[in-house]
Amino acid sequence: MRKILGVFLFAVLLLGVVITFFIAAEPESKKKLTIGVVNPNPGTKEIHLGFIDSIRTVAEKEGWLLSFIICEEKEKIDSAIQEMVQRQVDMIFSVTTPATKKVKKAIAGQGIAGIFAIHDPVQSGVIKSLRHPGGDLTGVQIRGSVAKNLDWLLAVAPNTKHIYVPIRLDTKAAPQSLKDLRDAAQSLGIRLTVAEVNNEAELDKALLSIPADADAVFLLHSLLITSHAQKIVDIANARKIPSVAAIGKGREGALICFSPDLPKIGKQAGRIALEVLKGEAPGDVPAEIAEFELGINLQSAGKIGLEVPHNILILADYIVR
Repeated sequence: MRKILGVFLFAVLLLGVVITFFIAAEPESKKKLTIGVVNPNPGTKEIHLGFIDSIRTVAEKEGWLLSFIICEEKEKIDSAIQEMVQRQVDMIFSVTTPATKKVKKAIAGQGIAGIFAIHDPVQSGVIKSLRHPGGDLTGVQIRGSVAKNLDWLLAVAPNTKHIYVPIRLDTKAAPQSLKDLRDAAQSLGIRLTVAEVNNEAELDKALLSIPADADAVFLLHSLLITSHAQKIVDIANARKIPSVAAIGKGREGALICFSPDLPKIGKQAGRIALEVLKGEAPGDVPAEIAEFELGINLQSAGKIGLEVPHNILILADYIVR
């Protein structure tokens, strides 16, 4: 009888150990994250798509439960940001300086991190410095490619003397990039004709008024311009002159494009965001300058009858044939 009782007690003890093991081994509840995304510029949609893709890739590996609140409509930005704050999202990713400034104001004191991809976060007053952003935001600076685009244009079309520049001053990036272009053009002895427009109808009219002696068309950082890049490139091709883009439009037709690749900007911002999501304070994570790459569109070169030198082609990061 004692033997049977001993066996029984041993079995009960063993069962308790097994149950305790499985309880201890039970996985912790999955991390839940909600991220807001604000980008009112349809011409740079690929930026936030790249950001979302990079976060999702890591979330799948880590087993996080991830959801996004996305606003792409300029008229709804204020209400969307307010909703994100009320729902206490973990982070808000913003593209364009005006949207980022709205995010900065809304998340102050809310314990919500902000990640951005904008033209010049320091000059715009969004952060204190790239190395030490401070506050609640960090991210990626896009500014820095305008002057180099002129160098590449002259390498491909050395007789360029006059450039046509349609622009709408609809973000902080627009006047900043225009200043960069003016400074670079002056140092190179290139004349600019700047056509400031306010809407698509005025842009259409301006594109029909490109001076006869214009040697190239330059696309700068502007919501209106990036949203209608294809139209501008088509007009330049019809005029048989090069088109140059300072913001990721080489694959869309711009003959020369020295700029960050839009999806890569988003992925770069995503990598920074992951540091914050894993515990780093955004103000302590250095902001980064976007990585620039040279794109040459040989389809457009063919349409305007321009042969791109081989020594330029071998330096290109990508070529559209």
